Amino acid sequence: MGRFGPSFLMTMITMTVFYVYGTSFQLNWFLNGISLAASYIIIGLTHWFTGYYSDTLVSRWGRRRPFVIIGTPGIVISAFMLFVPNWFLDTANPALELVLFTYYLIFLCLFKFFYAFVMTAHQAWLPEITDEAERPLVSGFMNTFNFAADSAGGIMGFMLPLLFVELPIRQLSETGLNLLLTFCVITLLFMLPSMLVIRAKPGIIPIVRSLRDETRVAVKNRTFVGWTLAVGFLSFTLIAINQSLVGFLQQVMFLDSIEALAPAALAMLGSTIVFFYLWLTGIRRLGKRKSLIIGLLLLAVFTPITPILRPLGSVIGYTLAATLFFIPIGAGMAIYYLMSYVVPADIAQVDEILTGESRSGIYTGFIGVPLNMFQAASSLVLGGVMELSVILTGSELAGLMWWGPVFAPFLLIAAFILRYIDIDPDFEAFKLERKEGSQT
Repeated sequence: MGRFGPSFLMTMITMTVFYVYGTSFQLNWFLNGISLAASYIIIGLTHWFTGYYSDTLVSRWGRRRPFVIIGTPGIVISAFMLFVPNWFLDTANPALELVLFTYYLIFLCLFKFFYAFVMTAHQAWLPEITDEAERPLVSGFMNTFNFAADSAGGIMGFMLPLLFVELPIRQLSETGLNLLLTFCVITLLFMLPSMLVIRAKPGIIPIVRSLRDETRVAVKNRTFVGWTLAVGFLSFTLIAINQSLVGFLQQVMFLDSIEALAPAALAMLGSTIVFFYLWLTGIRRLGKRKSLIIGLLLLAVFTPITPILRPLGSVIGYTLAATLFFIPIGAGMAIYYLMSYVVPADIAQVDEILTGESRSGIYTGFIGVPLNMFQAASSLVLGGVMELSVILTGSELAGLMWWGPVFAPFLLIAAFILRYIDIDPDFEAFKLERKEGSQT
């Protein structure tokens, strides 16, 4: 349940701030991309350090809980501040563009810092509060709340740019502010069980090693490195999808009202939820690796068609075209969301079986460094594509149409890497290997 609030805010912010700051607040698109890239570097480094220090922390509240207690208010405050720069400066004044850029950079980086600070520790709890038999069920509950958050955050992300009004400068309406404040309060309330109730299994001993030593263990794990690279290339595309969708729908597909957006948004929501459970069945039959590769190929087929959706929409209707596009996109994204928690937890458990030491924090945290470097690079490329579109054509429309073919090939690279790593571990075989090793 605790994942709902932070995940909701992260999804909403990921989908909206790039478009809102580029249009409503008229920030240069490339500066916009630089801010996003910087925020991903911050979140990557925070994942890494939080993963290590939450493994080694000794406190009366346990290893993970202090991070949740300290960081949750920071998530809420920084998320709210991102959408109200007009409270502090004239966002319509071009002379203040660098001030607006600084404001955006600071609060976006703060939000990403606190998000990683909290959620790295929160996710590292999974192998410490469950065993391998319980983990798929618990992960399913986590993903149910996460999907609910992503879905609700996605719907809010689609809606939020439509809630900006001229009063007298472009700003959130009273309705928009009330909705934003409501979800900030919900974030705090839903994190209370994590702050007060969750307990790790007894007998877990904090690791007394250096950050360098722990990182060296992680990067020597072939499965972990392969998974990190695959997820990095996958996220290079997914982050571009998330950051482009709102502008794509409103400017390319002419879905510029809540009524027009609703069918497409609900199609993506429904597809993600339905295929989440279908992928669970697929994993049992095909395994994690084959299922994920199928999902990646599905995304790789449909992501590049963004340039033809506008002419297609003029024939069959823009709402129908967008809806048909979102169904396979939601299906492809669902399998990654499912695997993003299970695979790192499995890797950490295999390591614990073989070494006798629990270091789920470093596995959960360090992956954020390369992952967010990929996302930072993706944001710079996207900002560059958008600004190039403005320079060449006078508007961002061409960039919003052509991002699909630019980013789709990286999905194929991710699928290729997955062919060579094992993300379907046989835990009993590893236990037997450890037992035989201890007897020799």
